[in-house]
Amino acid sequence: MANVVQAVFQCASGRVVSFSDTSVSDNTTTTLKTGGVGLNQTSGLDFGNALVGEVVTRGFIICSSATSASVSATYSFGYIENADGSVAVPVMGGGCYSNQLPLLCRPVRVTVGMLLKMQSAQADATEVKANVMFYCASGKSAIFQVTAVADTETEIVDVITGGSIGQSLANQRIVKMASSFGNLYGLNDDGGGNNFFFIESPQGQMKGATFPVNAREGWYTEYTDCGIPIGQNDTLKVTWGS
Repeated sequence: MANVVQAVFQCASGRVVSFSDTSVSDNTTTTLKTGGVGLNQTSGLDFGNALVGEVVTRGFIICSSATSASVSATYSFGYIENADGSVAVPVMGGGCYSNQLPLLCRPVRVTVGMLLKMQSAQADATEVKANVMFYCASGKSAIFQVTAVADTETEIVDVITGGSIGQSLANQRIVKMASSFGNLYGLNDDGGGNNFFFIESPQGQMKGATFPVNAREGWYTEYTDCGIPIGQNDTLKVTWGS
């Protein structure tokens, strides 16, 4: 199913720019370009070309189902991508009735080559993605995702590198994280799993946790403040009880 996605970003200069795509496929990372109905701005520009030289301070991405009678579209993740393909900073997002324009984890000076990317899905009971967005004290950011397997502990991996949290964020300290899980019945409706995603040490000890939101119908992703040091053999996991 296709989703309608729009995003708004505010700059330190006071400039505000809208991005839009009216046909985003489920579970597909999509690059958003400038757009919107009746707005005095140039459409079809990538993030870097539209805002080059600006310092972006706030932003939010919202998604809704292309069919107006449906409210099943759920936000998975979003981020500003650097020209080298790395994650500059995550972007919060949510469902069709959300109303937020929050601060980014840090201000981002925009350069040519930067892109705005995101993923959305339909709230489902069978195939669902576990999504986590991280921001570290050093300024490094990362996005993690996996297709959860019912009643099975599954590792959530970096969407850019495919690596574990230990491989991607070794020697980093996570200070903010947000997560989503678009399941109709929750993360642990049968009691056979956990209602949270969790970071484990190599010894199997839990080092951190985040409770995911089904980011639809007015729900949206929110950061949890934390201070979790990551070692090279740590893992990020989900156990979906279904």
